[in-house]
Amino acid sequence: MPTPEIPIGEPHVSERKEEFIVNENLQKSGVKVVQKNFTAQVKSDKGTPLIQTPPAQVITVTPPAPQITLTSWAKGPVSASLTWLGAFWLRILKKALHFGWQVKGEGPNA
Repeated sequence: MPTPEIPIGEPHVSERKEEFIVNENLQKSGVKVVQKNFTAQVKSDKGTPLIQTPPAQVITVTPPAPQITLTSWAKGPVSASLTWLGAFWLRILKKALHFGWQVKGEGPNA
């Protein structure tokens, strides 16, 4: 049984165009400008913001030990929790290097 259609008004969408200048040589090679930071704020049904993108956020990581010690911990037996702790911190340090996070010190014993 078909349901009656409820007329819905057109949603108001406003688009803001900003002009970015790209060198002619780069345009010929197919390079396009991609906007990295967006300013739109997405909110949940309750009105709380879902996405928070501060433009100048600095994340610092402080490992519990120097990288050499973490590497030796990660090479231990699989059943030891220290092995998993070392592997975890090595993974965090790789993420910090990839994302450009600040690594503070080399642990408390350095």
